[in-house]
Amino acid sequence: MKAPRSSDDPSAAPRFRRALQAVWFRAALALLCLAGHLAAVGASNAIRFHGHFNTAPGQAPAFAHPRDAEAQHWNRLAVSRWDSGNYISIALRRYSLCPDSSLRGADLRALGPTCNFSFYPTYPLLGWVASLGARIPIDYALWGLSLAASLVFLFLWTGPVLVDRIGLGPTYVSFAVFNLFTTGFLLVAVQTEPLALLLTLGAFLALARRWVLLGAVLAGAATAIRITAVATGMAYAIALVALTIWERPRELPAWLRRGAEIILSGWGVLTLLVYYGLRFGDPFLYLHAHAQSFHHEVSLLQLVLPEPERILTSIEHPLHEGVWLAAALLWFALGHRQTLDRFPRVERVFLYALFILSIGVAAYGSIGLAFAGMNRYLLLCLPLFLVIAVVAARKPLLLALWLTFSVWHYWNSDLCEYSGGPGDRTLRQCCQDHWIGRI
Repeated sequence: MKAPRSSDDPSAAPRFRRALQAVWFRAALALLCLAGHLAAVGASNAIRFHGHFNTAPGQAPAFAHPRDAEAQHWNRLAVSRWDSGNYISIALRRYSLCPDSSLRGADLRALGPTCNFSFYPTYPLLGWVASLGARIPIDYALWGLSLAASLVFLFLWTGPVLVDRIGLGPTYVSFAVFNLFTTGFLLVAVQTEPLALLLTLGAFLALARRWVLLGAVLAGAATAIRITAVATGMAYAIALVALTIWERPRELPAWLRRGAEIILSGWGVLTLLVYYGLRFGDPFLYLHAHAQSFHHEVSLLQLVLPEPERILTSIEHPLHEGVWLAAALLWFALGHRQTLDRFPRVERVFLYALFILSIGVAAYGSIGLAFAGMNRYLLLCLPLFLVIAVVAARKPLLLALWLTFSVWHYWNSDLCEYSGGPGDRTLRQCCQDHWIGRI
């Protein structure tokens, strides 16, 4: 008698599910995804710009003169572009060349090249620590920090919490949707996204396990990494407020403990505010520097009644940030109840708040720039990828269309522009000649 085929074996499906949830498989899958992103970044750099992955081996980023605007060889790695130069500069000299006097109301543009107040200092500081005080090349230290964060982030994504809530299939679909998102390659870049993503997901998983204090610490840490991650801390604090209302503690110590946890949810950004206030006399130095450096004023009125020109620019711009923002809002509107109703109510509060605040903070800060950077900011909207997966998991044609569009844009638009860095050369190489002189 022939042995039954695996498809006829009733134990085959459970074995397959156990394999997908095995630690070794999840770790291998995370490594494979990072390897794929690295291959894509390297190929884009080589094919489009004829560059090696490292164009200056043995020549670590350094300042030829202390007051140079940027370090030499900061972009020698294919994964070090755009904002990476600012993080490398901050890591190398920190605020050693910045004035000790109060900067409240000052013209911060003149200090831009040496102080980089338009960028959070936390990621560069962690990179400096990882470099053992600059004994290891700073670009490799920052890159290693991002890779480690991304590896843990991807590993945690496929863990039991999401599988229990939305199912094994949708969990892996959401994993694929995230990695193939138009800016998914930032997982392997010298950028702040990997750390912010890890801390945000970690805060959510801690909340799901009711490790409330740990979650508050992680959410608070996220707020110190990048401005859009302030949404993580705020979402966690809102979830704790809701949890407190439902639990109604009766004893004073429980109330005090919960109050401390809520404050901890923003400890990172609060620390930066205090530091900027004490050192430079302006707690909101980052916001003021960012507005001056990028020549825009943050205004709630602009968000409520945006200028038509800004919206049109966001749609026709080579990165199409307005289109991706509209798609994110549409996906969430279509599938938020179907998806988030599967989560316990405190987790649901966190996920709703995270989506709304992530979009709100990013849009508020970028509407004056025609939503520039929105494709990056959307990565932090983790509920978005869960919603897409649940809605599209049983609609293979819809899922295939979305992934095809996303992968096409990943390779031809966002990755192309990232690989080339600022300048007309990038626009020409990415088939965007008509935008030369306009951005």
